[in-house]
Amino acid sequence: MTDAIRIRAPKRFYAGLVLIGICLFVFWANHGMTLGTPRMMGPAMFPRILAVMIGISGAVLVLLSLNFDGEKLERFSIRGPFFVTLSIIAFSLTIRSMGMAVAGMLALTLSGFATPEARPREVLIFAAVMTVLSILLFHYFLGMSVKILDIPGTGIEF
Repeated sequence: MTDAIRIRAPKRFYAGLVLIGICLFVFWANHGMTLGTPRMMGPAMFPRILAVMIGISGAVLVLLSLNFDGEKLERFSIRGPFFVTLSIIAFSLTIRSMGMAVAGMLALTLSGFATPEARPREVLIFAAVMTVLSILLFHYFLGMSVKILDIPGTGIEF
C-alpha cells in the first residue's frame, strides 16, 4: 500500500494552484471569442496560449511541491494587495478626467504604501519622478494623445 500524498512545499503548492486558477479564469473569460488559425489569429488565441503556459507552469509547481521539500507558508498580509488594487482603481478613475499628472501621482503614491517599509518622502519623490518620466514617454516621445493635466472647474488643462 502506498503512502498518502504529502505536500512537501506548501508555498510552491499554493502558487501552482493560483496559476492553474488564472489559466481556468482566462479560458472562462474568453469562451465566446474565436480562436482563429495560425495564419489568421483570432482575439482568443494569444490569451489562451498564455493561459496554457501559465497552467502548465502551475501544474509543474504543484508536482514539484509533492516531490521536493520547500518553504512553508508565511503569514499573509492584506496590505500589499489592498494598496495595489486601490492604486489601479484610482488610476482608472482619474486618468481620463484629470490627466496623467494627477492619475500617475495618485496611483504611484498609493501603491508605494503597499510595503510597511515605505517612507512618505521617498514615496512622493519616486511618484513625482516616475510621473514626469511617464508623461515624457507617453505624451512626447510616443506621441500618444493622453491628457497631461485637467483640473475640473478651474479651466486648467494641458
